[in-house]
Amino acid sequence: MAKRKKMIRAGRMVLGIIYTAPNPRDPEHVRAAKSKVSTAARQRMNFKCSCRKLELLLAANFDTRDIVLTLTYRDTDLPADKAGAVRRIRRFVRQLREERAKNGQCLKYIYVTESKHEHGRWHHHIVINGTGADIEIIRRLWKWGDDIDLEPLDIYGYEGLAQYLTKEPKDGHKKVGERMWSQSKGLARPEVESGWAKDHETLTPPPGVIVLANESQQNEFGSYAYIKYLVPDYKPRKVRPSRRKRE
Repeated sequence: MAKRKKMIRAGRMVLGIIYTAPNPRDPEHVRAAKSKVSTAARQRMNFKCSCRKLELLLAANFDTRDIVLTLTYRDTDLPADKAGAVRRIRRFVRQLREERAKNGQCLKYIYVTESKHEHGRWHHHIVINGTGADIEIIRRLWKWGDDIDLEPLDIYGYEGLAQYLTKEPKDGHKKVGERMWSQSKGLARPEVESGWAKDHETLTPPPGVIVLANESQQNEFGSYAYIKYLVPDYKPRKVRPSRRKRE
């Protein structure tokens, strides 16, 4: 029974799916049964969804060393409209990039500008790569507010963070696949491999990974299996060079 396979790798996150593919030569009732599971599989891996796109983008570019910021405004500096808020976050990002460039460091970011919660006040959520010495520079550059919420990025919560960052469409109406965030140039993209699965191939999590989702669905003529997991953050040990004995 022919099955399709898709594997996506985004940083430490891996997603995989195997599902029965309908065959035009199948009888109508068999093709309908296979179509049911293949449709469910494609919905599970719906990368046209803005939230799923952002989840993979976050996983491909940010890890536990990185941070999530919420930047708010004091009353006297609250922007009158979104255009004013966007000008300020762009200025902040530009200045932060310039500060890092002085130290030979890059800036990666993804941000959204919102107002429909937090009592209707303009504010920004921004994910940036951390350097270990960020908070003082951020406080100095964010001149329009006194409250800065800084949290380490939770790698187990890429999906939840993506859902949170895409809750407010740019123009008030969600569109399929619409990008609701702004991002820095040159961010890594997820790697996608598609093809046919081998006979009796299954999706088994490798040893040591952290499984985030593992599910399957089956009927008389078809099935699909879906898995999502995080691979360990292996860091090579630093080995000191051996000292030569003096002759």
